[in-house]
Amino acid sequence: MNQSLLKRISSKLFLLIATFYAISLVLSFIKYAYFKYLGYHYKDITWLDFFIEYFVVDYIAVMVFALFVLITTRYMIYKKLSLKLILLIHFSLSIFIGFFIYSGTKILLILIGKQSISQINFLDYLNHIIQDLDVNFLVYLTMVLIIYSYYYVKRIKKIQLEKSTIKEQLANTKLSLLKSNLQPHFLFNTLNSISSLIDTNAKQAQNTIADLADLLREILDLGNQNLIPLEKELNMLEKYLNIVRIRFSDHFEFSSHIDSELVKTKIPSLLLQPIIENSIKHGYGYYVTDLSVHLSVKKINDRIEISVSNNGCPLTYKPKKSSNNIGLKNIVERLRAIYKENYKFSIKNKTDNTGVITNIDIPLLHY
Repeated sequence: MNQSLLKRISSKLFLLIATFYAISLVLSFIKYAYFKYLGYHYKDITWLDFFIEYFVVDYIAVMVFALFVLITTRYMIYKKLSLKLILLIHFSLSIFIGFFIYSGTKILLILIGKQSISQINFLDYLNHIIQDLDVNFLVYLTMVLIIYSYYYVKRIKKIQLEKSTIKEQLANTKLSLLKSNLQPHFLFNTLNSISSLIDTNAKQAQNTIADLADLLREILDLGNQNLIPLEKELNMLEKYLNIVRIRFSDHFEFSSHIDSELVKTKIPSLLLQPIIENSIKHGYGYYVTDLSVHLSVKKINDRIEISVSNNGCPLTYKPKKSSNNIGLKNIVERLRAIYKENYKFSIKNKTDNTGVITNIDIPLLHY
């Protein structure tokens, strides 16, 4: 069998057809064996010859024909022939199947020496084909239904896989766009800080540029990673805080409490930095010159709760409008893209009005 023919054959599909006909033939064999046992038919043939002729040889002949039907039907499916032509071909083959099976059976019996050409009677030959016309038609119809069902299911699975792949690609593209908006936002704020340092403390400005370069290198190394281990996110956050400490000197204090059990779990990349940046940016005010920011990351059941609080200026706008801030808006969009509706995000004043707290609740992921 040549390579091009092998490409046209699905071994799984052929096995399905072979199994179907084997079951059908076993039932038929039991029926004829019953009549032979009672002495109604096949009296002049031994049980071995009966088994060979009515089971083995018949099965081989039908499988050869099934192979031809499989290749032909596949060709018609992929060539997208007209419905009328397909129906005409299948109807013709359904009539031809009896002739092929009976002829193939006789040829095989002659080849193995169980019958001679002189024993073939044309009238018996025709009567046998007419007698099994309806059964052979149903056998052929079932084969074709199996073939079409197989390719239909295969096509549906392929479409679903393509849809899933496209959906994933769109989600990744959306996340990449959101991250590309986030990184310039942070970069511009940091460059403004460096600009203000150049005239007052050139050495600190140089150190800040070095810290910024290290941080940007890590951000670039993220590539298309949308989820990274918490410990990696904290390492990048520390580099950002080094820049912040230089800018605000003794007027800024940062503390954190991180559940050690969570350091390997994955969270959205560049999630913590913009929240803390927002807390710093809006925390300072006329009455707040010394700012404290606290980060908490803890596990509750199968979820991660992240909170960033400060002792700064309270919100002067409704929390729902916080999405007007580009950094926070991007965080919400990224959380929605990654977790669908399985997340919570809020930013509000503390109950005692001594600052603002941002809360994020996301599923616990280890992959």
